[in-house]
Amino acid sequence: MSAVQRPVQTIIAGAFFIAACASPATTSSSAPATSAAAATTAATATPCANATVLTGPAQASLPVASTPPPTLLPAVSTNITTVPITRIPIPPIAGKTASIDIMEIDQAAHVLYVTDRTDNGLDLFDVSTPCAKYVKTIDLGSGTNGVVVAKNVNKVFVTTNDSMVGVIDISAPGSEKVVTKLNTGGKKRADELDYDPKDKKVYAANSDDGIVTVIDATKDTIIKKFDNLGDGLEQPRYDTSDGMMYMTSSGQNAIFEFDPTKDTMVKKFDIGMKCDPNGLGINPTTNHALLGCSNRSSNNAVEWDLAAGKVVQSFDQAGAGDAVFYSAKADRFFFGASNFNRGAMMAIFSGNPIKFMTGIPTAVGSHGVAYDETNGIIYTQDQNPNEGALFSFPAPK
Repeated sequence: MSAVQRPVQTIIAGAFFIAACASPATTSSSAPATSAAAATTAATATPCANATVLTGPAQASLPVASTPPPTLLPAVSTNITTVPITRIPIPPIAGKTASIDIMEIDQAAHVLYVTDRTDNGLDLFDVSTPCAKYVKTIDLGSGTNGVVVAKNVNKVFVTTNDSMVGVIDISAPGSEKVVTKLNTGGKKRADELDYDPKDKKVYAANSDDGIVTVIDATKDTIIKKFDNLGDGLEQPRYDTSDGMMYMTSSGQNAIFEFDPTKDTMVKKFDIGMKCDPNGLGINPTTNHALLGCSNRSSNNAVEWDLAAGKVVQSFDQAGAGDAVFYSAKADRFFFGASNFNRGAMMAIFSGNPIKFMTGIPTAVGSHGVAYDETNGIIYTQDQNPNEGALFSFPAPK
C-alpha cells in the first residue's frame, strides 16, 4: 500500500440491501448502475465456534465526540448484496485496533497468512473449512506488510517495516519457522511482493524508497536491485501468460513491466486517466488486469490490457480502494474498495469479460482481500476500533 490505511472512520448510513447485480461499465466513464442485470443470490453462512456473525453493519459507529465522518453519497441499491459477515478474533491482538495489510491463502494447504503490524508477526489461520481457525503467529520482529507463498520451494516470503524480507520454511506444516531475513537496503519499509514460480524469484517493492529487490527463492539471496524507481511503488504481480512481472505505482499513476528471466525493466506505462493504482489482479487467460484505483476524486476501478498497455474501460461502481485478487477457479476479481464514496465495499467483478457484478458492504480499513477457492469464502481485515479481528463472508453465487 502507498501508506498505512488509516482513514477517518465512516458510518455507512441506512440499511443494507439484498439486490441484483449492476450493469457493467462499458466506456471509459459510466454513471453508477441503477438497474439490475441478473439476480444475485445472497449466500448463507454456518455459525462458527469462537466467531461472531454480525447482526448489523460491519462499519463501527464513531465514538462520542470524535471527528464527524465525511459525507457519503448514497449507496446504489442495485449495486449492493448483503451476506452474513463473520468476525474472526485474532487472540494476540484482542481488544486492540488491528493494523493489517496483505493476506494470502495457500490454497493447497488451506492456510491463510495475514500480515499483522499490531503484533509484529504473520498470523496463520486454518481455512480447511468455511470457519477459519486461528493457529499461531510467527514473530518477524517488526511490523509486517506483504506476504506471498512460494509453493514450489516450500517457503513464504514476508516484508517488514525495517526494510527486511523474512523467509519462512513451510515444508513441515505446524513447524513453520523463519530461516533468514534479507535486507533490501532501504531506509523505510519493504512493502508488497509477488512470486514468479517459473524462474523461482520474488520481486519485492519498497514503497517509499523507490526500490525493487529481486530474490532467488531457492538460495534465499538478493540477486538484483532496481533503484530510483520513484514514489508510491505498490503491488508486483506475476503474469503466467507472458512471463512478465508487473507493478503498480499509486504515486506515479503508472504500471511498471519487468522481465524476470533477465531481471530487466521493460517499460513504464502511464495510466492516462485518474486512477493512482494500488491493487493489481491479472486474468492470464485474457491478459487483462483489474487495477484497484486509490484516487478518491475519481472513485473508480480500471480494466487494463497488459499486451496493448492501455485502458480498456473504467468502472465507477467501486473505487478509492486497495488490494485486488483474481481467482481463476471462480473467474472473479475481488477489490477491497475500502474508501469508496458510496460506502466501503468488497467489489466483485467477473473475469472474462470484466464486468462489475456486485459489492458487499464492509468497513473503512477493510482494504485487503483473500479468497478461499475451496469453500468460497472472502476474507478482509476488521480495523474497527478495539476489535482486533478479520471479517469473512461467503461470495455471492
